[in-house]
Amino acid sequence: MEIENKINQYSDMVYRIAYSMTKRKCDAEDIYQNVFLKFFKACETFDNSEYEKRWLIRVTVNECNMLFRRSFFKKEVELDENVCVPCNDEYDNSVFSYVKQLPSKYRIVIYLHYYEGYKVEEISLILKCSVGTVKSQLSRARNMLKDIMKEDFDEK
Repeated sequence: MEIENKINQYSDMVYRIAYSMTKRKCDAEDIYQNVFLKFFKACETFDNSEYEKRWLIRVTVNECNMLFRRSFFKKEVELDENVCVPCNDEYDNSVFSYVKQLPSKYRIVIYLHYYEGYKVEEISLILKCSVGTVKSQLSRARNMLKDIMKEDFDEK
């Protein structure tokens, strides 16, 4: 019963982080599964729910990074843009579709800051980088989003 409660509590967050970093539903689902397997195998007792949440975010980011390092991932070839592929992802809404176009290191800081509500200092602890790095990544990500969205709206 506790396992089910934990999955219900954190499933959306873990999936959204994985999806925002990988940009692919199938990879996000694999990472989601791996994260929760590690979570329950660890049998770690957490002092509070905030630490538990940070642990899950860190493991999710690590799983995504491990996926990017795998050799089969590096050998993938993008499909031709003219190929029509149906997509019915619930997370592929207007703003999130722009966020998915950002490089991975910018997607994760945007997601943690705007979707999960973490402050810059908290993000730096989760991602194990300096506060200045997080601030500069957020600033660059905002500028990139602004440019991407401006291009899209100028075309219409």
